[in-house]
Parts: sequence; structure tokens; C-alpha cells
Amino acid sequence: MALRVGIVTDTHVGDELPRLPMEVLERLRGVDLIIHAGDLVTPSVLADLEHVAPVVAVRGNHDPASSTTPDQTVLELDGLRIGLTHGIRPAVIEQLSAAAWIATGRLNIVGHCRALVRRFPPVDCVVFGHLHIPIRQMIGPTLCFSPGSVYQPEGDPGFDWSSRSRRIYRTVRQRLPHSFRRSAIGLLDIADGQVRARAIELTRPLRDEYDPPA
Repeated sequence: MALRVGIVTDTHVGDELPRLPMEVLERLRGVDLIIHAGDLVTPSVLADLEHVAPVVAVRGNHDPASSTTPDQTVLELDGLRIGLTHGIRPAVIEQLSAAAWIATGRLNIVGHCRALVRRFPPVDCVVFGHLHIPIRQMIGPTLCFSPGSVYQPEGDPGFDWSSRSRRIYRTVRQRLPHSFRRSAIGLLDIADGQVRARAIELTRPLRDEYDPPA
């Protein structure tokens, strides 16, 4: 049996966006399951996604502590094991990684993925978010996949870059390929004991469906 799984992460509805962009729901039509890899912020995102397909979600670092979603989980899908986590690491490691990224202009993707794979028993794929960039990396037999994120600050004219930390964040992200800074969701196709992953770019403005013309 073939399965198609939609991957959504870092929607940030409630702290950055007033609601989930309609294009996300349109692009997910026809999937059998939706995985949300954290930073929903408000649970209304789950209700919106459940109009399309059943949803499994984990907690992100911007989600409230009262959230009932787990920090990570393992799904059994058509004989394959899919690990799901947001992708945040201990604060010290996050800070050292960010400092190295700023100093060198390069993010240690392999090291990040290895750390995530070690969180789980043997799995065929680890799905995560958090970094807001697309990643598809093999760590031994395990595929690590993030489609990027729905919310990308570069795509939001309302994003406030004025704080020092956000200005640094913008400087670092400007070193990324332009395609890495575009909003996206992902798809997993699971069939014949294999999992294939791809990102799907969102082409409409994040606020297109609910902001009136200026």
C-alpha cells in the first residue's frame, strides 16, 4: 500500500501570522496523513489541517508549555518507522552552533542530523523543522528531512527586524541560497519499503488570503 504524507512545520500562527495560509491546505489535498513538526503556536492550526487529513504533531520551542503534543514520537507507516521531532537541541549546543554559523557562514547540517538520529531507536526517516531551511540528508540508512518551513520571515513584510538578535539572524540567513528562504511544505511518498521526500515551494504571499489590499 502506498502512502502520501504531508509535512508541515513552523507555521507560527498566533505569534507571527494571524492564520494558516490557505495555500498550505490546498497543496496538502489528497494526502493520507499530515505531520506537523512543531511551532504551531496555536492549536487552531491542527483544526485547520484536520479538515484535510488526520494530523500527528510534536511540540516546538515556540509552542506553549501547556501543549499536550509530545516532544517527539515514532510513527509506523506501511512497515517503515518515521521519527518526528521539532529539532531543537540543548541551549548550549544551539548557541555554539549559531556562533559557528555566524563565524563561518556555514551550518553543520550533518552534525545536526546525526544528533537528531541519535534521539530515536533505529528509524527509516527523521522528520523535523526548527531551522527554517530545507534539509535532505542521509545519515547511514536514515533519511533526515525538513521541507523548510511555512513561515519564513523574509516572506513576511510585517516581520520586525529591529532587535539586535533579529538583525544578526537576517545577516546569517542572507548567506543562504534564496531558495532556502522560501516558504515550503513537504511530501513523503512511502511505498515498497522505501520513503521518498520532496519539498514543495509555496508561491503565494503568506498573508495573501486575509490581508486587504493597501
